[in-house]
Amino acid sequence: MTATFDYKGFAKDLTKQAEGIMPEDIALKHKKDFLDKIYNFTYVAGEAFSKDDTIESSHTAMILTQVISEWTFHKYVDLLRSGIPEIYHEGILQKLAFVTFEMTKESVLSNLSEDRMLKLVEVQLNKAYERACKHLLENGQISQTIFDKAMSLSNVDAMRDVTMSHNIKVVKMNKSTLKFTVIALILAVITAVLNILYPDNLNLAVFNPIALILLSVYIGFYFGANKYSK
Repeated sequence: MTATFDYKGFAKDLTKQAEGIMPEDIALKHKKDFLDKIYNFTYVAGEAFSKDDTIESSHTAMILTQVISEWTFHKYVDLLRSGIPEIYHEGILQKLAFVTFEMTKESVLSNLSEDRMLKLVEVQLNKAYERACKHLLENGQISQTIFDKAMSLSNVDAMRDVTMSHNIKVVKMNKSTLKFTVIALILAVITAVLNILYPDNLNLAVFNPIALILLSVYIGFYFGANKYSK
């Protein structure tokens, strides 16, 4: 049983997502060619995984297709910025897609976790990228300067740093509000219990307004903190 899925629609969706996160310098000079390349590589990968009888889950086929699509995105950005002549881009991307295809399939057959698969793919893909660029250097098709620049570029690391910074910000805000959330929940529970057990207690006439004010202050703090942390 093959893992058939709508790889054409999936390729369109991923290409649309790629358009939304394209670096400005790439979008200004290479937008159409760039998006066409992303679509074509995603489509071909999706078709291959969809028809591969060793992959039984459509969900798995989609994940593997997305891995190839995302790496095509990152390495194509690197190629366009490197100065490597465009005539060699297609060949390099094909080699990288083949390596990624084989590594992802091998990972599934070996029952590797998704995290281990992604690490394996990244290591092997970077080696393949270096080999492809070094081949051009040794054949005199690019200069040492261009090779060095190609090796120094990593769009995936640049985007990973941005994502990491964003996540750190969110984590810090969550930690800062956690203790107040716990206190507010305890106060709310105590207030509810007291009102159930001692509905006629005169002291509640003083306690309830205070509790309400404190909870209101917390709610204002919580939403304000989350709003201005974005």
